Amino acid sequence: MIREAAASDREALATILYRASRDVFPLAGIERVDAAEFDRQTAGESILVAEKDDRPVGFSSVWDPDHFLHHFFIDPAYHRHGIGRSLMVATMMRYGSALSLKCNTSNTTARTFYRAMGWIETDEPGGTSEGIGDWIWIRTPAAASALGLLPEGPDA
Repeated sequence: MIREAAASDREALATILYRASRDVFPLAGIERVDAAEFDRQTAGESILVAEKDDRPVGFSSVWDPDHFLHHFFIDPAYHRHGIGRSLMVATMMRYGSALSLKCNTSNTTARTFYRAMGWIETDEPGGTSEGIGDWIWIRTPAAASALGLLPEGPDA
């Protein structure tokens, strides 16, 4: 089940953020994510929660003004159960199909997932973040088109 986050989810979502991000961002040296850190990282964002057996197992957070998918994490114990796909579909239905995100270049699992969901790795410059490493922009086709980032012409 996918639903909007409640205040009572904070600790569980902080744990998911910790478990998922320590493997994805090992350079960041993440030792703990508590509810206060979760609140700091998601301040002002809209959050959807994926549940299984009445407990949170994943979440997405979107910064609405920019249609920016800031966090998309599934508890590693629940990978490859269709939860990510369900959460992504719900996220796109809730926040619109013109979303963008940044993804660590070495996170091949996430990059494969986003491509399978129809997202596009654009040619625009990415960047480097301390502790996280190099990242690239990945956008839905609607977002890439709105920014003029899709190839044009009959061979596109």
